[in-house]
Amino acid sequence: MINAIFWSALATVTLLIGMVLAYRNVIGLKWTGLIMAFGAGAIISAATYQLILGALAEEIGTEVFVALGIAAGALTFYFADKWVDGLGGDQRMDFDGGQSGGSGTAILLGSLLDGVPESLVLGLSLVHSPQVSLAFIFAVAISNVPQGLGGTAGMLAAGWSRSKITRLWLAVCAASITAAALGYGLGQLLPGATGAAVDAFAAGALLVMLTDSMIPESFDHGGREAGLLLVVGFAVALAMTLAQLPTLGN
Repeated sequence: MINAIFWSALATVTLLIGMVLAYRNVIGLKWTGLIMAFGAGAIISAATYQLILGALAEEIGTEVFVALGIAAGALTFYFADKWVDGLGGDQRMDFDGGQSGGSGTAILLGSLLDGVPESLVLGLSLVHSPQVSLAFIFAVAISNVPQGLGGTAGMLAAGWSRSKITRLWLAVCAASITAAALGYGLGQLLPGATGAAVDAFAAGALLVMLTDSMIPESFDHGGREAGLLLVVGFAVALAMTLAQLPTLGN
């Protein structure tokens, strides 16, 4: 469990790095959008090669369960996101201050919805394999930087105080780390479970999240170059996955 907490904290703390960068106003919105596109590409790679293909490789005959897991994750995130949007959290990732018209509680819930699934999967995966996926950690960490940066910039533009913003991101970090510990505990309680369904569930949720928030926001502010950065992020995460495969096979 210590490993799960450590790796989750390492991947999640980049939210606070993004927050500090926004406080210091050292990165413009265009570069924030481009970093977000890079992170989205890395998450797509991680969802494909680490979660979906990893789930398929865990046990023969899991194809149907993986397909159902992906569908369940996508639908769960869709309806949860719709609920959060109805509460006033639909502009939680807006870079231009759209949070001013929303609910602070809903924005917190939406931020938790965006960040918790990958931490849960990380904790569960460490039960079955002591070798952490560096590509997955990299993808989550990189995607969290622009989330913290862009979200903070938007909240500042909406008139939120720095103390309120800091408390929100600290709550998201704490919840993500707790989710990793819970995932590890769940894996310990169910030693016969392969984790394939959970990985597939998380992949479906992540792909809907990317389409709903990260990719549109990255293109809005990063421009046409965002597509190129998305492909670069995908390629870098894929290269990290392939580089780690010999180690995973030993």
